[in-house]
Amino acid sequence: MERTENTENRPSKKKSEVNERKKPTTSTKSKTKVRKKKRRKLTKEQIRLREKKRRVRNIIEIIKFSLPILIVTILVFLFILNTSPHMVEGNSMNPTLKNKDRVIVRRTKEINRYDVITFKPPVASEFQYVKRVIGMPGDLIWLEDKYLFINQQTTTIPKDLTFANQLPDGTIKVNISKDATEQLTEMKKIPKDFYFVLGDNRENSSDSREFGLVNNSSIEGVVSFRFAPFNQMSWIK
Repeated sequence: MERTENTENRPSKKKSEVNERKKPTTSTKSKTKVRKKKRRKLTKEQIRLREKKRRVRNIIEIIKFSLPILIVTILVFLFILNTSPHMVEGNSMNPTLKNKDRVIVRRTKEINRYDVITFKPPVASEFQYVKRVIGMPGDLIWLEDKYLFINQQTTTIPKDLTFANQLPDGTIKVNISKDATEQLTEMKKIPKDFYFVLGDNRENSSDSREFGLVNNSSIEGVVSFRFAPFNQMSWIK
């Protein structure tokens, strides 16, 4: 005999279970929604102060980075490279060097033509002078009235100097003082270890035109570098 399944006698689901399934679920978006915190609006003064603090921090960082390099550079200049710092006084070397410029002087007695040198002048002065070397030992020199002629290219003094165009090539002509004339009057050449110096600003310079030649023993060295003002740092030529 075949058996049949009696579905009429199967127990029905509880009403509560059905109700739970039909119960609406809460929206996922509403659960995950986060209220964003409103940012406080800064005033112009607060923004300005914040920017100022940022700039100060940047400057401090730059100083921290640059200071060791600067110290090492100064030590190299002062000790390893045998140099010394100087401050320019006056305007006799304009436009090459200006008043209050800070320069590095390389201490040496090896002088070349057109070097800018520092030296103790042969006149009463509490300062060292800074000038450019124009005449070198061995240069031919001669006097004509109150004028001095210097020439490095010729070995004979011209006889007729009536016209400027008759001067030998490379001749320098300068007006000199009585004291300088007395020193140079018997000379045909600049002696060994002596130099004739001029300021680049010829109209405002006390130099060899006034006090004569400069002895090598009074020369400290050659101006090689300007380190201040910082926006004008450069090698000196």
